[in-house]
Amino acid sequence: MDIPRKYEDLTVEQFQKLEALKTTKLDSIDKACHRLAILSNKSVEYIESLTPKEVYDTLAHALFLSSEINVMPIKESIKLGYKEFKFIDKISGYSISQHRDIHEFIKLNNNNYFNCLPELIALCHYEKVGNEFKYIENNHHENVELFKKAKLEDVLGGVFFYSNCYKSYKMIIQTSLSESEKAIKEMMRDPEFQTFLKDGGLSIGLAK
Repeated sequence: MDIPRKYEDLTVEQFQKLEALKTTKLDSIDKACHRLAILSNKSVEYIESLTPKEVYDTLAHALFLSSEINVMPIKESIKLGYKEFKFIDKISGYSISQHRDIHEFIKLNNNNYFNCLPELIALCHYEKVGNEFKYIENNHHENVELFKKAKLEDVLGGVFFYSNCYKSYKMIIQTSLSESEKAIKEMMRDPEFQTFLKDGGLSIGLAK
């Protein structure tokens, strides 16, 4: 029985199901059967017709699941169905609504990225329209379904990229705001600036 032997070969949907399986209250043999069913894309009923040895011998090829997933390489572009996509390679390439939607999905799923992974992937990619790539909000749900069937090696890198860049971006913004607040406080303590506000600064607005 052929099953994926590394994270990169899992589809997004398989990865989600395997993560959800970790929290189910099944005994070890039942959990093994469900895991193999997900990996092989066969029914649980079929897997249960096998012997325990057949199940565990096949699962021995999926030992990668016992380790943490690593950052995936990023592909320039990928084709899914009749569409072509490329990840958004600059944090400035995201609209405000995309930023909002990404964090809203995460919030609605109690900060569990895996539960909303296809949605996040769809938000982290442009699709090709004519000769250019851009994010089409109206196509989001359709694209989510396409990304569910995509291999992790093709699409997960874009989410890692956004996450890492956004963390750095937030730190830069917070540092900038902190420095601005410090500068404003120092300026407000400056006697000359206080005199300006009292004698001239406020009169600018009143004179209009």
